Formats: sequence, structure tokens, C-alpha cells
Amino acid sequence: MILKMLHGILDRIEKPSRYIGGEYNQTIKDPSSVKLRVGLLFPDVYEVGMSNLGLAIIYDVLNDMQDVWAERIFMPWIDMMNMMRDRNLPLFTIESKTAVKDLDMLGVSLQHELIYTNVLHALDLAKIPLLAEHRADTDPIVIAGGPCTVNPEPIAPVFDAMVVGDGEGIAREIAQVLIETKGMRRHERLKALSKIEGVYVPSFYDGSTPPKPLSRDVPERVKRRIEPILVKKLTKRIVPHMQLVHDRISVEIMRGCTRGCRFCQAGFIYRPVREKPSAEVLDEILNALTCTGYEEVGLLSLSSADHTAISSMVEELKKVSDTKTISVSIPSTRLDAFGVMLANNVGGARRTGLTFAPEAGTQRLRNVINKNVSEEDFVRALQLARNNGWRRVKLYFMVGLPTETDEDLRGIVSMSKVAKQIGFDLVTLSVAMFIPKPHTPFQFAEQKGPEYFEHARRILLQAKRFAKIDFHDPKMSLIEGILSRGDRKTFSAVLNAYELGACFDSWQNLFDYQKWSKALETIGMDVEQQLRARTLDEPLAWDHIDIGVDRAYLAKEFEKALRGETTLDCRSVCQACGVCNSTVRNVLEKDVVQTS
Repeated sequence: MILKMLHGILDRIEKPSRYIGGEYNQTIKDPSSVKLRVGLLFPDVYEVGMSNLGLAIIYDVLNDMQDVWAERIFMPWIDMMNMMRDRNLPLFTIESKTAVKDLDMLGVSLQHELIYTNVLHALDLAKIPLLAEHRADTDPIVIAGGPCTVNPEPIAPVFDAMVVGDGEGIAREIAQVLIETKGMRRHERLKALSKIEGVYVPSFYDGSTPPKPLSRDVPERVKRRIEPILVKKLTKRIVPHMQLVHDRISVEIMRGCTRGCRFCQAGFIYRPVREKPSAEVLDEILNALTCTGYEEVGLLSLSSADHTAISSMVEELKKVSDTKTISVSIPSTRLDAFGVMLANNVGGARRTGLTFAPEAGTQRLRNVINKNVSEEDFVRALQLARNNGWRRVKLYFMVGLPTETDEDLRGIVSMSKVAKQIGFDLVTLSVAMFIPKPHTPFQFAEQKGPEYFEHARRILLQAKRFAKIDFHDPKMSLIEGILSRGDRKTFSAVLNAYELGACFDSWQNLFDYQKWSKALETIGMDVEQQLRARTLDEPLAWDHIDIGVDRAYLAKEFEKALRGETTLDCRSVCQACGVCNSTVRNVLEKDVVQTS
């Protein structure tokens, strides 16, 4: 029925290739031969979701299981969404065009907070009750994963269960439990899921701050699931029908980061560092080139230049390029000579643009945020880049950081002037508001409002003589910050915004602050109270989630930040953050080679 209805719609909408499926390397199974049917929802459009490596990994992991068939689901664009509602066409899977409500499980990827209203629209299109408490035994079990689950509360009422941490191993365990409990009451199935380390079942906890267990059957704190080593290689890669936002082969070379930037949530919630051996990376790349036809490879991690074998890896890839037409990219460039030379190697003859992230305009403030980059590093790196033929440079900065002054803002102007004087044809400043994130030292910090951003903007506009300036919408940052540190009561604002029509909030041209402002006003939320600094000992909405890093360590790091003291990279000296133990620790290339 769905396929028949699509025939009358696809010629009337934008980019119909988002919905048709049938791509090379997709997984098709006989529904009668599997015991569990899973939908993997990425709540954004096809070309965004198909660029997400995490989705591809979980798709591959689940489809490796003989009794499981995992299919993809993406958010329809606005024209398609309206058409589906007008024609009563339910949300469907890409592979088989099965109605999502007819699946056994729906996995939802939560990559950032501004996707929350999309999740509600997707459930509505799927004709699945928005709230977990309203679902019947016959409805799919709805499970969230992704970085947002480290503070699950602002979206917790939507989900039957939420996965905290790495997904590869836990996805298999969840699938097995759902197969074994098929036919049982929903409550019993959720109870079985709650026994898995890394699974949080919100309905088993009250809505206080932080939530407390309603029975002794569930843990007081949910431990983040950590894969001790990276072993999963993607065996099949789907070749999309259309150009993606990141239209290349993406290969994860390392997970975690030890640099300890105090604003960076990913740097704390993905600890420890686990390097994938270079031989496995190269094997995965060669396999991907063969089975997709792509000619560009992205080496992904939080800081790819920090992989201990990155130089030899790039050299091996250069040998491959002698026989195959390939180019290699690294997401961002380290602000030192090594980073620039690495960019030279992967860029080959191309000298388009380099991206650096100084984050702050003065050495004092870079010490506060633990961004261990000096003015000399910055100048040397830019001079080396220009001498090697690079003509454009992009610099990322944040404003509103703890202890920031006008002098720090004027430092950004000075850095843009230096970049221009070095001789770049185009210098671009990308400026965004700092957002305090859970499980970072700056989770305790104040978030500045849009008024402060306007003050900072007036100062930064002095850089127009030297640079093109891109400002991120501060009102988007405001809403993201409220959701990021919100509690379970914050969900009422998400629900209100959805009911007012908020959708695709992460798209700057579609974000509607008026809808969110009205949603917050309706529930009587005091925005200033949400943005305020937290004391080091007050209860936080995410204290029941144990990511491995001790809260006491985060508090100590915050105090060091206020004193302007830095912390060394923990690859060389353990900083006792709490993550490492007898089974989990930093794993470098040499460690894997020695044990294999």
C-alpha cells in the first residue's frame, strides 16, 4: 500500500531520491526469516543521516545478526511531510517501505538537542504515541542512542529506553533481549532491558533532580557502555542515490580524546582514547573503495592528527593513490607545524582551505579553556601553511566563555589581522556562543544570553577589514543550552514547541525562536534561571548518568580554569579523571600490535 501511494507522490516533491531506497549495498532480508525487525531513525533528511558514521555502524552490526533485519528511516522534508499527512501515509522504512509502527523496535539517533522536535514529528507521522507511558504492548519499543543521552531527561518521557555510551556491543544485546522477550508484556521487556549495562529506562526513575530509582531492581546510576577496543569494521557501505552533505567514505580511526578542552563534551563522554590499528584502517579503506566507487576518504576522530600512527597511515594511502584515484581529508587541522605538514600530505596538489580552531582570542583565555595552543604556535602554523601554498584559512572561535573580557574579544580581531598579514587571500571567522554541556568542567558555568552576543558582535565586527565573519544564531544557542542542561520538566517546553510547529530547529533558515519563546513562556520557565552558573555541589539533572569521569574531577578542573591553570594531555601523565580501570584504558596503536 505504501509503495502504491508513493507512486502518486514522488513526482510532486523535492528530491524524491531521499525516499526510494534500492541503493547498492543496502541490506534486504526475508521478513519471515527474521525474529526481530528494527527501524533505525535518523531524525533529519536522508543526505544528512546517510553521512552519519554511527548510523552506518549500527546498521551493519544489527544486520550481521541472522535473526535481525535493520532498516533505515529518515525525516521527510517539509513538502513530503505535508503530503504524508494530507494522504494519511505513515512514516516508512527505506528498504521495504514497511510502516514504522509495524516494526518490533525503533532506534533513534540523538546527535544534538535541536533535533528533539523532529523526533516528535517522526513519531506522529509513524502513528506511534509520543509518550512512552501511552504505548501499548503492540507498539515498537522506542530506544534512543547518541551523545544526547548523557543528559537524557529533557527528552526522556518519549523513550522506552535509552542507550548511554558506545553502541556496537549493546545493540546486539538489546536485540537478543527483545527476541527472547517477544510476546511478553511491555513492562517485563523493559525490565529485561534495564539489566543491560548502559541501558536507562526512564519510567523506572522518578522525575526529580537527579532522578532516583523507583525500585531496587534498577541501578542508582547508569554506567556508560565503553567498548575497550575498536574492532568493528564496516563490511558493506551503502552507495547513496544522491549527493550527501559529507559525500565521501568515512572511516573512524580513533575514538576519544585526551587533550582535555574544558568546554568539549565529546572529549569527556568518549574517553578513553582507543586507536584503531593502522593496518585495519587501511584494510577498511581499500574495501570501501572497492565496494562503493568513492574517490575521497575522510579519516574521522575528534583529533585525527593525534593518532600515533597517522603519519605512516597517510604515507600508505599516498602509495594507494599511485594506483587508484583517491583523495584523503582530515576534518580539522591541528594548530602546529605537524598539523600543517599533515594537511600538506593529505591534500596532495590541492591547496584550497585549512580550518583551525583557536577557540579564544588570548593566551589567558586559552589557558582557562585548556586549549594548549600559544600565539607562537598559531603564527608558525599559519606561516607554514601559506608558504606551502594554502590560500584560504577558516578560524573557529567561541564567545561567552567563562571569565571572558573585552580584551579577549579584541584578541580575536588581532588574530584575524595576523592571518591576513601573513598573506591569505581569504580569512573566515566562524563565531558561535559557548554552551555549557553536561559532564564537562564547564557544566557549572553561566551561559551568556543573546544580549551579550550582540555586545561581542559589535567588537568582532572590527575584524571585517581582515576577514569574512560568520555568526551562529545566538538564539539557537540559547535554546540548545536550555535543553542541554534541562531536567525532565524541560520536556514540556519541547512538547509545546512541537505543538506550535517547531521543526528542523537545527536548520538556521527554519529555526523559529518565536515558537520556542512562546513554548518556554507557556510553562513559566525562567530563562535566566536556566542560564545561571551552578554551584559545585548542587544536584544536577544528569548526576544519575555515570560516564566514567568523576564529578569531583570536573569540579577540580573548573576551579583550575578559574585560576587560569592548564592540565596536560593524559596520554603521557594520568590525570586520574576516573575513566580508566582494569578493563578500560587508553589503547594506542603500539598496545594493540603488542597484544595481537
